[in-house]
Amino acid sequence: MVAALEYVVFGIVVAGNLSLGLYFSFRKAPTCKDAGSMEADVFLGGRALKVLPLAASSVASLVSSTGLVGFPAHYYAYGMHMAWTCVTPVLFLPLATNVIVPVIYKLGITSIFQVSVQDIFM
Repeated sequence: MVAALEYVVFGIVVAGNLSLGLYFSFRKAPTCKDAGSMEADVFLGGRALKVLPLAASSVASLVSSTGLVGFPAHYYAYGMHMAWTCVTPVLFLPLATNVIVPVIYKLGITSIFQVSVQDIFM
């Protein structure tokens, strides 16, 4: 019985994700005339993403499934000493949000690898 329930839940999740993707792909047809603006629309959301989708995308990119499963197992087996890895992001979050992100936003770039020091200060 449990195996059948697992298949049903898995099927519902896959069907939901597939239908969500199909809905959003057909809801708004691309109106871009050139490839550059279409690329910006696809990869950057037209630079008009709200906070929640942007945060969800960032978390999905940064959190690996191995870490999501492995860290709790490591904590259980060896103790909470690795929990200190959670302290560093909290300490540097104000620096990133108040200093680094505004500079990158004003430069209009998508990656820190697209700019040199000369572009920032000149």
